[in-house]
Amino acid sequence: MPAIIENRQASHATRAEGREAALWPTFAPSAQEPVAWIWISALVIVATILRVLALNQQLWFDEIVTLLDSARAPFWQIVTQYGGQNQHTLYAVLAHGSIRILGEQPWTLRLPAVFFGVASIPALYFFGRLVTSNREALLAAALMTVNYQHVWFSQNARGYTGMLFWTLLASIFFLRCASRGNGRDWVWYGLTSALGIYTHLMMACVVVGHAVVYLWLLASRRRVGGPRPRSFLVPLYGFVLCGVLSLLLYAPVIPRVLAKTVGVARDPVQYEWASPLWALAEMVRGLRASTAGGFLAIAIGGVILLAGLLSYWRENPLTVGLMIFPGLVTAAAVLASSHNFWPRFFFFEIGFVLLLVVRGAMVLGRIGSQMLGRPEKFGLQVGTAVVLLMLLASVVPLRAEYLYPKQDYLGAMKFLDEHQQADEVIMMVGPVTTPYQRYYLRPWVLVETHSQLDAALLSGYPIWLIYAMPNSIRTSQPEVWNVIENEFTVVQAFPGTLGGGTIYVAKSKDTAETASPVR
Repeated sequence: MPAIIENRQASHATRAEGREAALWPTFAPSAQEPVAWIWISALVIVATILRVLALNQQLWFDEIVTLLDSARAPFWQIVTQYGGQNQHTLYAVLAHGSIRILGEQPWTLRLPAVFFGVASIPALYFFGRLVTSNREALLAAALMTVNYQHVWFSQNARGYTGMLFWTLLASIFFLRCASRGNGRDWVWYGLTSALGIYTHLMMACVVVGHAVVYLWLLASRRRVGGPRPRSFLVPLYGFVLCGVLSLLLYAPVIPRVLAKTVGVARDPVQYEWASPLWALAEMVRGLRASTAGGFLAIAIGGVILLAGLLSYWRENPLTVGLMIFPGLVTAAAVLASSHNFWPRFFFFEIGFVLLLVVRGAMVLGRIGSQMLGRPEKFGLQVGTAVVLLMLLASVVPLRAEYLYPKQDYLGAMKFLDEHQQADEVIMMVGPVTTPYQRYYLRPWVLVETHSQLDAALLSGYPIWLIYAMPNSIRTSQPEVWNVIENEFTVVQAFPGTLGGGTIYVAKSKDTAETASPVR
């Protein structure tokens, strides 16, 4: 009888240890395999080439604001003043140094984004080695190398590729810290997370997401009866270090940061882009633009993504939590603050999405091989072939990235220079005013009220009107928009790769027939 009891106790202990092992983060076997330095070096070279091509194309609205309000300012002004949420401080510091050393050009302003974008590719690979096979990590890095959205953001003078890079690094150190409790890992976690927050305030949501994952980790371990690890507080030190460093970095501007973020009241109904449904529609539109095959490719990709998610969940739910909780916290924060629900806030998730897609392809390949009675190796080959097809399909949309600017301010400006007559007036309304007034220094008339536009029409002179982002005008200046719809005809549209960023040139209706037709 004692022997039976001992065997049962041993059996219960074994099952508890098995459940605990499934919950506690452990490194994948590939973490011990040799690093594929040759392949990673090749991907970095290809990624650099793809992101340097056409890097000097004209700036779009946010980039112009970054240049005017941040990068051109003296260093001490950048770090001691906070103009608003458009300021990504660490990026502004790096861009300031770039244009000071290399001269002010679009490509020098974008250079830090290129660096972070290229660096995020090996960062994704090294993160992937901790949670999956070496092959899958390398394939995910290859997909990121040619991904249209990643190339687009790598040529965007903003902090989004920086936030992606710091998110991947922080996730690596989080796993290492939670698994091994090494003191150096939490120091690196705190440092990389703080730099991420200094790059973009939304990085704080990533850190909160990591904290939620670690609480889940401890709760799960306690639920299965496992003892608390001796180092269970070590990640807490990393979170504290991150908070202290972030407060020190933002110390000169904390009141302004609070005033410009939590202190700003917004009406979520006023702007359609404050809706998650609008954000989802924009994500789908962006995926269609960056994916050969449109909706069919999105549908197939969704099935593959779901298969990958379920596979990772069966292996270790907390790995999935590490991938999705930062995004969920970000969504909750955006909704709670009634902020505009920009899809770019979730760009930092792209590396995790690609890992899920690669895993899904492998899972479906294995299922297919089992249905055909083929060996597992055949399924692995099929999954790899599917990912390689995705690579080829991802190259096709890149053509648009090099042919068209993000917003075509110069095209619209050249058109007006060629068509404006001596007695014609050019007026502008909406988001185009900052670029044309402050960057291109055009002396065009700014429309602020509908009565101002009515008075110009009553003067009898032909009126040219240039504007962009009609939704912004429609919601913020509805009376002005009514005049535009009733009294003006769009003569020419100048599209770009920025969703909704088309520049429109319109003319008062009684004179519009003398202009060129809409492009």
